[in-house]
Amino acid sequence: MEQNAPTLGFLLHEVARLLKRRFERHARGSGLTRSQWQVLAYLSFHEGINQSGLAELLEIEPITLGRIVDKLQALGLVERRPDPSDRRVWLLHLTPAAHPKLTLLHRLGVVTRGEALAGLPDTDIEHLLKTLQALKANLTDACVSPVAGQKRVNHG
Repeated sequence: MEQNAPTLGFLLHEVARLLKRRFERHARGSGLTRSQWQVLAYLSFHEGINQSGLAELLEIEPITLGRIVDKLQALGLVERRPDPSDRRVWLLHLTPAAHPKLTLLHRLGVVTRGEALAGLPDTDIEHLLKTLQALKANLTDACVSPVAGQKRVNHG
């Protein structure tokens, strides 16, 4: 590989950044921010999750998610329901008003992906997706394993 060629991490980061930027441009008139879109999207796959669990999935601070959920609740897109097993915890649910927004989110995603993948043959796209899934699986497994040569810290 060429010495000055971009690394895998750099390319993945740049592609993700550009996908986000392009999606944001498509979504400008939607009345929602990218962070709000992201919360709605994750909540559509994990409806009924508590706020701290969703914050962990999104890799953001719970207080940050709380502010986003407050805004989405004020817009009538999300509701908090009490957890039947723990009265201190609230479970997050989409309202019926969120579904048209999610339909728009999906359409904008299709357009953005189409722009990103323009000109690539279907076989290359399939290979790319399989490769990215394999990278994700490898890194998911690696993240739960200790790093070679490092001691495991026990805070118990």
